Amino acid sequence: MGTLCFSLKEASYNYTGYMVSTRRDAAIEIRLDSCLMDDDQLREIFSLRRNSVLIATCHTTDDVTVEEATELLSLAILAGADYVDIPTYYPEKNRKWLMNLALNKGCKLIVSYHNRVATDSLETLEAIARSAFLEGADIVKIVTRAISDTDGDTVVKLYDKFPGDQLVAFAMGENGRDSRLVSFAKGAPFFYLSPTRKGATAQGQPQFFDFISKKELTLEGTVSNLPSSKSFAQRAILLAALTSGTTRLFGVTLSGDVRAAIRVAESLYAEVFVEDTTITIEGHQNIAAGGLKVRDGRLEVGESALLARLLIPLCGLSREPVTITGEKTLLGRKLDDQKKILRKAGVKVTYTDKSYLPVIVEGNLHHIWEIIDGSRSSQTISGLLLALSQCERKSYLGINNVASAPYLDLTTSIAEYFGLKDIRRVDEEHGEDDGFLDSDEPAVFHRSYVIEAPQTIRPVQGLEVEKDWSAAAMLMAAGAIMGDITIENLDEYSAQADAVILPVMESSNIDVEMKEGRLSVRKSILCPFYFDLTDSPDLFAPLFLLATFTAGESVIGGVKRLANKESDRVKTFCGEFAKIGVRTRLCGDELFIQGRENYVLDVVECSSHGDHRLAMALYLASLRVKGQIRIDNMDATDKSFPNFVETVGKLTKKK
Repeated sequence: MGTLCFSLKEASYNYTGYMVSTRRDAAIEIRLDSCLMDDDQLREIFSLRRNSVLIATCHTTDDVTVEEATELLSLAILAGADYVDIPTYYPEKNRKWLMNLALNKGCKLIVSYHNRVATDSLETLEAIARSAFLEGADIVKIVTRAISDTDGDTVVKLYDKFPGDQLVAFAMGENGRDSRLVSFAKGAPFFYLSPTRKGATAQGQPQFFDFISKKELTLEGTVSNLPSSKSFAQRAILLAALTSGTTRLFGVTLSGDVRAAIRVAESLYAEVFVEDTTITIEGHQNIAAGGLKVRDGRLEVGESALLARLLIPLCGLSREPVTITGEKTLLGRKLDDQKKILRKAGVKVTYTDKSYLPVIVEGNLHHIWEIIDGSRSSQTISGLLLALSQCERKSYLGINNVASAPYLDLTTSIAEYFGLKDIRRVDEEHGEDDGFLDSDEPAVFHRSYVIEAPQTIRPVQGLEVEKDWSAAAMLMAAGAIMGDITIENLDEYSAQADAVILPVMESSNIDVEMKEGRLSVRKSILCPFYFDLTDSPDLFAPLFLLATFTAGESVIGGVKRLANKESDRVKTFCGEFAKIGVRTRLCGDELFIQGRENYVLDVVECSSHGDHRLAMALYLASLRVKGQIRIDNMDATDKSFPNFVETVGKLTKKK
């Protein structure tokens, strides 16, 4: 039996090095015409100490000439390639040069013939193979395109003519799939496969997942009832409550934070009717005429920091003091960002112990023309953008050091549905003539907004709430680690910050595919990664989970701001996963996570610390380790993902 050979195209230096170092007893074919490495990196890759076999191949393309291909293959041979693949269409002088160089350096020779259009006659293919062997090939590779069901049979008949362990012969395309397996069964030295579906170098090429035993999969199935985005729903419910009229929201999941938003809407004198996943909100506000009306001057936001931060500037539109309070983990979170700018806008904010809820908001919000720092949170800024649209004159905000910038985009995109179309980004340089004569801040801002005012917040006849990419990210991580999961009804072009998990996984060579709102993710070869989550802090949980089961050291940047979440997430994640055996170290704003594929333990008692994302991560980890993890307060998941355990349970295979 031959060797599995991973074909790598458009592969980075780090990924290629990881594959070469970890795929023991396999072969790695590096497509030099498409790899993402410079000459020095290629030399390093081919000179690595390894247990895998390295094959260098290079096709000519519009960007790679025969001479350039010859230079790249020569580099690989000199650096230590085990095999060099030379196409028969190379000019004779180039072939001879490479063959002689390979002979002198002890590099074995593959001579390959490809017909990507059709399948030649058996006689023609036999003549090509004989010529290649006479030329000095250690292995001859014959690959054609299968047009008919019999084309694959034609190619594999070559094994009746030549030694099986010196011949790789099969047909590409759907009609040629079986010929690949027959080729391997007849003794072909290599069976070519792709690590992922998107990484296939030829039509019909099998993937790594095809060689995984079903027994290795813990989770399998389709999730059609993913919860809706609480970030989307909360913003939409709040805006609907600020209108005068009827708004209908469809596809809403009643998570803990969404229920809190409904209570806030009712305290804003809105009538709210819930029927299954449809919420009808009858707003009764007229901010322009009488300011923001708040029942009993009090708003309860549950555990939702988003609601609290959105409401603080909005309550500056009330003509009476408003008390905002919360519960549980929220009472331990600092919510005092943007105090300076709120004072300048005419809003007095009084916190408990200077930083925490309850908070009393008083004042008369007016227009501003200011520069602010956005490094702590985008949520209060989102509320400020909405509130300033209700002032008598337009405002301007220049924002430096923006954190969670995509959430600002989500706010403005949802606001447009409700008629607030004039909250415009104008990212550009501003000078003294723009009104900043008295400012010591730099004149270039990461984000700038012009907020026209006054604008009218209008009800929306019907709005579909997007599915939650944060919840999807947790299941995607689980699928990459141990399953074959399909998630339905996701918006690939969503403004949700956590939608970035899709390109992040693709760039990390995880086997993920998105087609028409259906996202499929399968157990993959996990490679150590780096990701800065400054703009997507909620991805910490799924990324930490991925790093836990990735052999090697992964790095997550931008972690300082995680201290003020439902728990101090760096501290609680590292502490709880240390009980499983995960080693971590914090260096400045970066967390280094040393993971491995397998963990063996007896019984471990873990705490969710009331953090919904930690609870989910621990629960998914418990399905992968050998041993038992007991987790307290799994009800914390209700905050964002009601029925999380039941959803995962339906995917869990019976053992």
